[in-house]
Amino acid sequence: MKSICIFALLFVYLLEFPALCFDIVTIPDEDLLYLNERLQIHEHMSREDALNSVLELENYYTGVKNKLRGSPSEMVDKAWHAHILNTKMYFRFSETEFGRYLHHLPFWSGNVEEAARFDDDIPMFGKLNALGIENMNETVWTYRFKKNDEQC
Repeated sequence: MKSICIFALLFVYLLEFPALCFDIVTIPDEDLLYLNERLQIHEHMSREDALNSVLELENYYTGVKNKLRGSPSEMVDKAWHAHILNTKMYFRFSETEFGRYLHHLPFWSGNVEEAARFDDDIPMFGKLNALGIENMNETVWTYRFKKNDEQC
């Protein structure tokens, strides 16, 4: 009877702390510095927006490492693109965190069916929340950039 109680307490404890149940991806400091600078200079993001985008990219990578499939937000995607552009850095990171090169599959009219396999109606923000990632920046996941032809 005592072992059943211990098992039940352990089960409840694990439910209370879902972060113990998944692999967390950490972007190396050198990559963080590069990404933060690149987003500020080339994407004209504020220092705060650049940092938040990179932190949410880390959450996105954590989801991917834990077999979640879905599209990044626009801000996270810009951070991912910036990471990929530094090919040596991204390859090293990708190999370390995923054991392979993590490809990026951009949407275009020729890959609609292939892209649909990786996405569904549940936004990635919701999937990451369900995984147990806490303190995410919802603005980074919902913000939409204005198109060049839109007026302010």
